[in-house]
Amino acid sequence: MSLRQLFARTLVALVASALLVAAGPAAAQEQDEAMAYHAWFAANQAQDSAKALEAAEAYLASFPEGQYADFLKKWLGPAQLTLLNDAIKAGEVDRMIEIGDKILANDPENLNVLYALAYQLRTRELLASPRSFAHAAKAGEYAAKAVELVEAGKTLAGVETFDKDATLAWLYQVQAMVEANAGNEARAFELYEKSTMLAPADAAIAGRNLLEMLAARQSDYADAANAYNALPEEARAAAEPSAEAQAARAKVDTEADVLIDVAARFVALADAKGLPQGTRDKVYGVLESVYKSRHPDADAAALQALIESKK
Repeated sequence: MSLRQLFARTLVALVASALLVAAGPAAAQEQDEAMAYHAWFAANQAQDSAKALEAAEAYLASFPEGQYADFLKKWLGPAQLTLLNDAIKAGEVDRMIEIGDKILANDPENLNVLYALAYQLRTRELLASPRSFAHAAKAGEYAAKAVELVEAGKTLAGVETFDKDATLAWLYQVQAMVEANAGNEARAFELYEKSTMLAPADAAIAGRNLLEMLAARQSDYADAANAYNALPEEARAAAEPSAEAQAARAKVDTEADVLIDVAARFVALADAKGLPQGTRDKVYGVLESVYKSRHPDADAAALQALIESKK
């Protein structure tokens, strides 16, 4: 073999080697992509929804522009909704949140998902017996975003008659309970009132709101009364009470007036809607006691007139 032939063969070998090196990573990537897609295909064929969902997410994470990306993106949405529905039916709160958050990551204005998550957390935790606030922050987050969308004019998909006021009423209620649990009483009362104004005749909304506020108002009234009674008797009974005693007394009266208003509104609603008699009578007992303390010269007719005025 001549030197020229040897050189030519060496050059061809080097070029071929270079081409193989250049083609190697591309071929490997195609193989990895094919394997990632096959993982989804096999799981989907086996009707293993959870595994198929995981495989689709893995594929899209690794190959967002891959040849199957558009197809899997279209498959992913309905599949996630199916899994979310399954988690809701099973009462699996953590799973529900996990899947819901994945949907919202790609579709943050999906009102149906926000609505479902907020409602489920309200029912399964915030109003459960016993109550749980394990996911209160998430409930508040979903409710706040849903409120934002509804107030902007968005409606639930697939719902022929969308009741904007009723929807906002219970979403505000969720926010109120979350704020109350966080110790933000003033904000909680504001949200409870907004909720009640939107559904004043709905016992599940207005009745619950009033009971929640009543419990807090009773506590505030008791605190004010205890603070006043803790003052020396001579300071309270003096012909001209001290400024401190006057302020403490005014605080008691203010808290009493607010408590009376909330209790009277609940009794009026209970009478109008036939709410459980035991609950109605218990609230009436609180109302009557505080009303007599605040208005010692008033008679039963005056209290009944107050209740009627709240109807």
